[in-house]
Amino acid sequence: MTTATAPTLTEIADYLDKARAHIVRVGFNKKYLFNTRQHRGGIPLDRCAVDLDGAIGVAVHGTPLHLGRDPLTQAVVEAVLARITAPSLAAWCDYKGNGKAQAIDLLRETADRLRISNRNARRTQ
Repeated sequence: MTTATAPTLTEIADYLDKARAHIVRVGFNKKYLFNTRQHRGGIPLDRCAVDLDGAIGVAVHGTPLHLGRDPLTQAVVEAVLARITAPSLAAWCDYKGNGKAQAIDLLRETADRLRISNRNARRTQ
């Protein structure tokens, strides 16, 4: 699902949860959107291990492939980028020490912070 308007913080957090759940379910991949070896072996794209970009793609579009940067995908990516020092999600995935557990934690913590920000914003209105 994509929206024509800017996604809410809650929507972004929900997609981060879906991306996290996908990595938990299928695994984490470095160096590319999805594990090409798995795919060549007959595993469907949506069941191959993924990097952060791939997980977000599956959460938003059902595929780890880049389908363009629609407003929802961009908002989800930007939420994660705001939490890291790497120049891109792909670079972060490839950094030594960043693996499945770190990716899961990053997605969970980002979603949690967005929900807290959303609650705080509603209280001040």
